[in-house]
Amino acid sequence: MLSRAKGHAARIAMTLAASVLALASSIVALPQPAAHAEKPHGERLNKKYAVADTDYPVPQSNVLWVSPEGDDGAAGAQNAPLKSVAAAAKKATDGTTIVLKSGVYREPHFSITKSNVTLQAAPHAEVWLKGSDVVGASRWKKDGRVWKVTGDFQNFCHVCTVNPDPRVDGMAAFPEQVFIDDQPLKQVDSKDKVGPGTFYVEDSTPTTLKSANGTSKQYNVGRQDNITYYVGSDPTAGTTEISERSRAFTATGRHFVMKGVNVAQFSPNQVWDFKDPRLGSESGPVAVSINGADSVIQDSTFAQSATSSFFFNHAENGRFVNNKVLDNGGAGMGGNYSHNLTIENSEFSGNNAEGFLTNGSLCTAYCGIADVKITHAKSVTFRGNKVDYSQKKVNHTDKNNKMPIAFWCDEGCIGTATVNNFFTNVGQAVGYEVSSGGVIASNIIESSGAGINVMGSDKVKIYNNTISRTFRPINIGEDKRAKGCNAYDTNKKCISGEKWSQSQKLSWDTTGTQLYNNIISSRLTVQNDSSGPYWAYPIRTIGADNLDGSAKLYSNDLFEGMDYDAFYRSSPQAEPYVLTWDLKDKPDPVNILFSRTSEIASNPAVNKKIDGLERHALDQFGARSANPFFVKEADGDADFKKSDYHLKAGSPARGSGKALPADVAKAIDPSGTTVKPNAAVDRGALVNVKMKGDGG
Repeated sequence: MLSRAKGHAARIAMTLAASVLALASSIVALPQPAAHAEKPHGERLNKKYAVADTDYPVPQSNVLWVSPEGDDGAAGAQNAPLKSVAAAAKKATDGTTIVLKSGVYREPHFSITKSNVTLQAAPHAEVWLKGSDVVGASRWKKDGRVWKVTGDFQNFCHVCTVNPDPRVDGMAAFPEQVFIDDQPLKQVDSKDKVGPGTFYVEDSTPTTLKSANGTSKQYNVGRQDNITYYVGSDPTAGTTEISERSRAFTATGRHFVMKGVNVAQFSPNQVWDFKDPRLGSESGPVAVSINGADSVIQDSTFAQSATSSFFFNHAENGRFVNNKVLDNGGAGMGGNYSHNLTIENSEFSGNNAEGFLTNGSLCTAYCGIADVKITHAKSVTFRGNKVDYSQKKVNHTDKNNKMPIAFWCDEGCIGTATVNNFFTNVGQAVGYEVSSGGVIASNIIESSGAGINVMGSDKVKIYNNTISRTFRPINIGEDKRAKGCNAYDTNKKCISGEKWSQSQKLSWDTTGTQLYNNIISSRLTVQNDSSGPYWAYPIRTIGADNLDGSAKLYSNDLFEGMDYDAFYRSSPQAEPYVLTWDLKDKPDPVNILFSRTSEIASNPAVNKKIDGLERHALDQFGARSANPFFVKEADGDADFKKSDYHLKAGSPARGSGKALPADVAKAIDPSGTTVKPNAAVDRGALVNVKMKGDGG
């Protein structure tokens, strides 16, 4: 369980040298939203997740009350509540506030179509929308070493995946879920494999694909009939639930507000185009879909969806604030064509719990697994969030470890701000792919597989990030695709155009990258990880020839400027290289390996039009315990949230960074009170949601 920080974090006092007119201080903590006390464990409705004790005001008029003990024939007054949220949504008019009393709501998909509707928890209520039903102890029968139950359970589609061949995803493609006291059991593919903590589903009439490798909308739809569940843990020892529904609700009205309403245990499949005989088109791929503009989602938990839990779809000006997105089978949440979207002060952890493929060499173009995946959108802000996988044991040097990307912008993100976030033990912190004009700044990334990866994206500004004990800190590369085209025929003609990127005239070329003031420290290493053309370098640059023949873009073409970055490596022997340089028309993908930053500007093969060329870099070696930059850098690779990333007194990173452009300064600090443009600043993160580790 991830608990919110309480109160406002104190701002760190700033030390200004007389000659420096700007910020030259320690990292500043983001103000944290005031947290309500959590309910004592014995009073909680959910045995796995604690939720905040909220107290939202209730309007005097146009209010509908709902309670699990209510009656859908009632008036909807506080003393005569409705029983279902669906009945309230149907009864609502523009401006209605639907107030949910404490309880677990288990009901079919409903739609909220009116504008200015608010769905909120009653004062001090704990509210859950669940996609599961309780299967009572009397229904379970002992069958040897396992227990079984047979009934008219939902016949979920096992072949409805984004991969044309669902077999590659294994059991992740199966949406069934079983929980005992809110703890999930793991699905296995045969009755013989059932043991403690696992279950198997026996379905004699499943949905199949019409073709061997499958394409969209080519299904042999299975019959809805009796299905048997076998479980290896005693289902009578607690409350056992089996997921029966795919989506909780869809909100299409403008300015929908949801506060303190939690969503769990829904089982959507992975595609949009399958129409289930019982569930209809609302069978995938998200538990909650927000389709109306100006919507606000706050103080809610979205957990244990079989695939993705939450989605903004063509929903401009949305705000997702102070929420938790936890333990979902695939992606955490996403957004598509949702311009001006803000995701802030939220927590993400445990997603891709089912282990969908994340390695592009295996899942090709169909990969989409991330804590947050955004496509086709202008002016998205991802700010002050925590992405925390400290509870997971993972080998970050294994490219097939199925860790999701934390924040992934793809296929036409324009002007995205990814700022002030904290990432720990993630597979990759930030992916910015075939997009344009992003700001990636003041993030802290620790003990992770990859930090920042920019591919096929122009005019990206990467400023003041702190990256500690991470295997592949920064990767800047060209994508072979160009001008909004995903695939070409043998004549280099586009056969799969991406309409949004083409309409915005995006190049899908990596040019104009700005890289300044970042600290890359104590990189996670493995034996011989710098031998040969490998990814694991502090900064890796990659060139490519575009598939349409339009351009050849290599390291000399990728950057507008790079300077004032700080590097701390263990030793010249253990980490001999700081930067790779990829040249045109050379067979080796790594043509130059720079051992010291001082070599970059003097090398005749390097483009002298690139600003800085790390002439003002800090390039030092030493043990983690002697880190010259931070108050404390934890020693172990798995020492999550145990570092203090404030700059120590006398740190060479204090006040020595490049002045920030106005747009970068505003993205980091919209108020303009702490970070100001056009003045010298510290290197590394300036403002962050979590800079001093407490181990929690």
